Amino acid sequence: MILETVLLVFIGIAIGVFAGLIPGIHVNTTIPLIMSLSFLLPTPYYLAVLVISVAVTEMFIDYIPSIFLGAPEADTSLSVLPGHRLLLEGRGHEAIKLTILGGIGSLLVSLIFIALLANSFQYLYEVTRPYVQYLIFGVMIFMFITEKNLKKMLSSILILSMTGIFGILVLNSYLVPAQEVLFPSLTGLFGLSTLIVSIFERSSIPKQKEDSRMLISKKEIVKSLILASIAGIVVGFLPAVGISEAGTMVQYLGGSGESRSFLITISGINVANDVFSLVSLFLVGNPRSGASVAIQGILGELMFFDVVFLIGVVMLTAGVASFLTSYLGKIIPKYLEKMNYKVLTISVIIFITCLVLFLTGPFGLLIVFTSTSLGLLCSFLEIRRSHCMGILLIPSLLFFTGLNEVVFSVLGI
Repeated sequence: MILETVLLVFIGIAIGVFAGLIPGIHVNTTIPLIMSLSFLLPTPYYLAVLVISVAVTEMFIDYIPSIFLGAPEADTSLSVLPGHRLLLEGRGHEAIKLTILGGIGSLLVSLIFIALLANSFQYLYEVTRPYVQYLIFGVMIFMFITEKNLKKMLSSILILSMTGIFGILVLNSYLVPAQEVLFPSLTGLFGLSTLIVSIFERSSIPKQKEDSRMLISKKEIVKSLILASIAGIVVGFLPAVGISEAGTMVQYLGGSGESRSFLITISGINVANDVFSLVSLFLVGNPRSGASVAIQGILGELMFFDVVFLIGVVMLTAGVASFLTSYLGKIIPKYLEKMNYKVLTISVIIFITCLVLFLTGPFGLLIVFTSTSLGLLCSFLEIRRSHCMGILLIPSLLFFTGLNEVVFSVLGI
């Protein structure tokens, strides 16, 4: 069984690399295709191994198109600007290495936290749920007051409100499938708008530095990993709080706004959440990711041995995927820097727009055009793009305060 498991891990890694390098192909799109091939595998455990290895690999590889092409997934959207900033400084490979450090480091740190706090998660889940709305509201207030002047504070309120209303509309619309709606939304807010601005600023991909150092202190690394692990676990047992929202909270509450520390943090939250989502199936019976939902469907109720086995698969996959991510993150920019950046950027915009049309239809195009306009407005007002996370923060706030029905009736949804 060991040889077969290792073989399936490498098959899953190959699938994850291919899917991760293609903008718009999310793990939740890949997993149903894998599940449809279950009849080819003799035991449910083999299928579970394949699902886990694909999901973990995509978590690492997804940062390559996010940073180099500005084409984010839901879980990597906040990495676009810090990663793009380092890319334009000639340190694109460093940006990739920081996401790898965040993923591997948080995998280890979160496992330590989980081992220490495992018996408390059921209690924490029940106690904290009634107070999540206060945390979200507090973060939103903090986002406003940390802008530099009154004009920018008002501008940030405007953007957060507009993206919040936009989020309420698109997340509760049946025009685009629910599992696909975040792709055009976040692509416009963080991806296409960034690419369009870079065209007019006449940006170019400079020659990437061969320097392999990561210019961040050990203290910042440790702080970012701890924050990421805690936030990833919080996301794992609090419904309606996603990775992007947790990243926004950590960015402000933890003071990790610097590009390097933030890349570590957002990557770490992603991995820590995935690990805890598996463990939470055993501890509280609460799947919190596409992969964990699939695992629950494959194996049913997990035993302790199942959790240990799957964590072993996660660690093996993460080790191999981190090596491949680093290698590809070093090779790909060498080809990109030889190309005309304006032509490349326009080509990427056209490709992503066509992909939106293919995956989400004409209504997806309407969503991506609207979200791109909001992202451009944010840039024009010269405020932090993270205010665009109102698209998820405000719908979550309404969910936890129980005001969904009131707002829906006012908006006629």
